[in-house]
Amino acid sequence: MKIGLFCDQYYPVISGVVVSMKNLYETLESMGHECYIVTCNKLRNHEFDKEIMSKRIIFIGKIDYPFEACKDYHFSIFDKHYVTRIGELNLDVIHVNSEFNISKIARKVHKKYNTPVVYTLHTDWTNYFSTIFPVTGKIFKNFYTFLLRNLFTKKLAAISDKVILPTEKMRQYLKTYGIDKNKTTIIPTGIDMQRFEDKNIDFNEIENLKEKYNLKNKKVYMFLGRLAKEKNIPLIIRAFNEAFKNDNDKVLLIVGGGPVYKELKDEVVKLNIKDKVIFTDMIPIEKVPTYYRLAFLLLNASTSETQGLTYVEAMASKVPVLAQKDPCLNGVIVDNKNSFLFDGFADFVKRLKELDKLDNDKLNQIKEEAYLTSRDYTKETFAKKVEQVYIEVINKNKD
Repeated sequence: MKIGLFCDQYYPVISGVVVSMKNLYETLESMGHECYIVTCNKLRNHEFDKEIMSKRIIFIGKIDYPFEACKDYHFSIFDKHYVTRIGELNLDVIHVNSEFNISKIARKVHKKYNTPVVYTLHTDWTNYFSTIFPVTGKIFKNFYTFLLRNLFTKKLAAISDKVILPTEKMRQYLKTYGIDKNKTTIIPTGIDMQRFEDKNIDFNEIENLKEKYNLKNKKVYMFLGRLAKEKNIPLIIRAFNEAFKNDNDKVLLIVGGGPVYKELKDEVVKLNIKDKVIFTDMIPIEKVPTYYRLAFLLLNASTSETQGLTYVEAMASKVPVLAQKDPCLNGVIVDNKNSFLFDGFADFVKRLKELDKLDNDKLNQIKEEAYLTSRDYTKETFAKKVEQVYIEVINKNKD
């Protein structure tokens, strides 16, 4: 098959959607399919030269948004040239992974060439408005939701032959958009498990990182991901501070970059805990598995996730997770069996204190259960299920 993967973002931006699309691209290619990425991101860092050159990528012209919170997103410039260029590829199926400007081009290609469309709804955008735009997002949340539903999501879902959702949580969200349930299918996003296996970890590099960040003889609690408002990272910082106010052998390592990087550093200064909270800024994607190995626990307080790949990645690294209770984690985290859940600030602090005293036998048992759970989310399983969706919609369009 010839497959077009459409998304508003690609490297060097690192997000769950980008990682999902990268894994899907690589696995489908290994299965013998010919894949193309259509995006409006431009290469900004020579470190990604190899990544870009190794794939068939069509870059659409773009304009950067003027908002700091949206600096990783771009307005793609519509041009009939791109529609023709993509159409000439004779794609068997279009797979759209984001709702905004790239999806307009996908819709135009579909209309002109009658190419079947599959749409993955990765993001619950209604939750993002009030976090990305703290003032206007709350005041105009219903208005923003109306625009998103009618100008983007609903139009895209209407022309799609199938809508893929990562979790049941997203199916409930999509119900409010009036999308036919029979048009949807749930396929959890997969990860590249090989990257997290012991045999592919540089243990000397782990020691170097401990030296670099002064982590030796410290218990490391970690957040790893994009530093954005919807991730609710200030709650993690405040809970960590409250739980371990007088403990100098605990460190919170915040791994990643993003629009609220400076804001978070200011929060740490304000709390006077600069020596206990360490920021790495953005790290190369290939280093992520090594960084997980520094952690005692991965912490996450977000309620905006639709699946949360970092949870599964950590579990694949045998690092338990302590996460805010959320429907997206149903079937993924079983509290006190393969990882842990909290509900609100007070419970977060309480659980941090409890888990800090977890005995080694129980901890090792949790780690093994976490690892076993992660095996249900391989990129190969994910790609095979998506491939079946492609075959289904292609055959349907032949009838």
